[in-house]
Amino acid sequence: MIRVVIAVVLVTLVGAAFYLVVRPGQEVASGSNPGVTIACDGSTGVGADECRSWGDAVLALGAPSSTFEFEDVDRLRFSRPLFGFGSPCQVAYYLERYSDDPAWEDDVSCAGE
Repeated sequence: MIRVVIAVVLVTLVGAAFYLVVRPGQEVASGSNPGVTIACDGSTGVGADECRSWGDAVLALGAPSSTFEFEDVDRLRFSRPLFGFGSPCQVAYYLERYSDDPAWEDDVSCAGE
């Protein structure tokens, strides 16, 4: 009996982990900065409207660093490492001229928290 319970728990955990990995992400245009795209990985678990609100809130805070010009920000990408267990969410700031490498990464509060 205990083996059946353990097997059911393991199957449920594997299914949940699989869902978190393959869940589609969101990519939306900023409502406050028209030239900025906001991307939320599937691991964040947010919809398009929540992704936009989250990105606009982070953009409203201004530049997290003086290492780049804030008006050069082209894209924000939110992620939630380790399936959301024990890690804060992260945001990466991408500049138009270096679109493949983030100019800055920072921990942020997760959407809805």
